[in-house]
Amino acid sequence: MSPIQGFTRMRKWQFGKQSVLGTGVAATRRMAFSGTLDVNPNWVDQEDVDVGSIDPVLPPYRTATDITANLSASLNFDHLPMLMGSGLRGGTSGAAGGGGSYTWTHTGLSLTATTLDYLTGEWADDVSADGYNAIDGIVESLEFSFDDTLGPWQVSAGWRFGSVSHGVTPTAALVVGSNLPLCFGADTKLYIDDTSGNIGSTQISDALHGATIRIENEVDVKRFANGSNSRFAVTGYGLAGRGITASFTFAKHADIIGALDGEVTDWLNADPVNRFVQMTVESTQEAESGVPYQWDLYLSGTWRTRSDGERGGNSAVTLEMTGRYDSTLGYPIKSVVVDTVADTP
Repeated sequence: MSPIQGFTRMRKWQFGKQSVLGTGVAATRRMAFSGTLDVNPNWVDQEDVDVGSIDPVLPPYRTATDITANLSASLNFDHLPMLMGSGLRGGTSGAAGGGGSYTWTHTGLSLTATTLDYLTGEWADDVSADGYNAIDGIVESLEFSFDDTLGPWQVSAGWRFGSVSHGVTPTAALVVGSNLPLCFGADTKLYIDDTSGNIGSTQISDALHGATIRIENEVDVKRFANGSNSRFAVTGYGLAGRGITASFTFAKHADIIGALDGEVTDWLNADPVNRFVQMTVESTQEAESGVPYQWDLYLSGTWRTRSDGERGGNSAVTLEMTGRYDSTLGYPIKSVVVDTVADTP
């Protein structure tokens, strides 16, 4: 008796970086993600007509297809260049170090138009006849988080693709690396400062339980009526807006609830008080000799909400910040990653 095909453990996501919109490429790297491709052809019934029947008579018709995927993983440093290139700012290359490391800098643009990297995604399991090839992929939403277990950061990425082909055999011989360094909450430092020039100067020690960083892109999907040759094809994406939030759960430390200069005081201030935040994750593993894997995330914003909870019998305070552009800092958010990725997929 033959085994039933379609093992979930055989699912795989593979990506390749496109040079232009509309032209897919073969995948060059398999990435450690969990999640499925959601293809919605958007069939619509012809309902506003009288046909002498209580049941549908006329056939449905299709409109533009929505192709999305919500992918999640324990965050490793090699995830970040691809996610930031397709979710924050495209067209970035890694700067080579002296012995195998690369530094990737993705700086959010506020005052000029932003382009994102387009990726082709291949998704399949052991039934290659049911494989998908989705092109023109970008990241609409990103969430990074860790909790008070201080285990690996978790990442959730909401992808959107422009078009899809079914029954495509995925690119062969690609494998996920077996020793990809994880970004641990235990290796994370938080800095909060009063001015942009001092960002990364004042560490908040013995206070942070966990954090969540969210990037929500407002994507304008462009489609035009150009005749039957193109039909519902995506001809472009526009990044029409972006929302950034950062949520931190703290113990009732003096730096947080201090009556004169705590973060809660800034939250309750009569006027908004800009806060300048840096989070640094420095791995115990090295990208090259003497150079650790590292992720630095910089952002500015103001505290908007406070909520109260508990951790292990002690009170905890969660403050949430809404990110904003700061003219002196020059950006709303910036990611700098040191890893061994020479190029994105």
